[in-house]
Amino acid sequence: MSDPNDGVNPLPVVVFADFICPYSYIALDQMDALVREYNIELLWRPHWLHPEVPREGAPIPAEAAERRAQTRSWLEEMAPERAARMRFPGKIPFSLFAFEALEFAQDRGLALPFKTAVFEALWMEGRDIGDFSTLLDAAERVGLDHTELHRALAEKRYRRRVYESLQLAREAGVTKTPTFVLGRYRIAGWHYYEVFQTVMEKQGVSRRPVLTDSAQGH
Repeated sequence: MSDPNDGVNPLPVVVFADFICPYSYIALDQMDALVREYNIELLWRPHWLHPEVPREGAPIPAEAAERRAQTRSWLEEMAPERAARMRFPGKIPFSLFAFEALEFAQDRGLALPFKTAVFEALWMEGRDIGDFSTLLDAAERVGLDHTELHRALAEKRYRRRVYESLQLAREAGVTKTPTFVLGRYRIAGWHYYEVFQTVMEKQGVSRRPVLTDSAQGH
């Protein structure tokens, strides 16, 4: 069997996240950079923060207002460009349908662009990801068949798979979102990109070649 760290096979990198987590949202840029720079295979998996929330969402508790203000200040410092465009939802959104839609996208090789489209629908456009229409628009944006996705969501085709993934996250001891599993290493919570680079170097993960303008046809 080939060694996943042999410099040829991509290193598996798994991100356990919830679309409603602002820290998961600002990790998009870091993970996109990691994919561009290193030979990795990136997979986003669900870690459901609020399974108690109904489909229509739930009010944000009054005591959470101060914590939200602190989070916003932290984001403005750590990811100013993202933070400047972020729109915090006015309720706690329902995540399950988005997790199911991500499985649908995964089967069609479009999970990575789709998860970005869902994150941006929530955090940039202020849309409700508990609403099928938001997910269908995100699907259409990345080239997925929105009619087929609607049918899959209505028939709960991916419900069991999502629940199995959530159970695997619990068994793996994931308690914080986002949590990153990079080969042999696990990182809980948001960290500077240099931390991920260090983990890649420790495992001998090869860097992708940098394309010059001529190589790209410019």
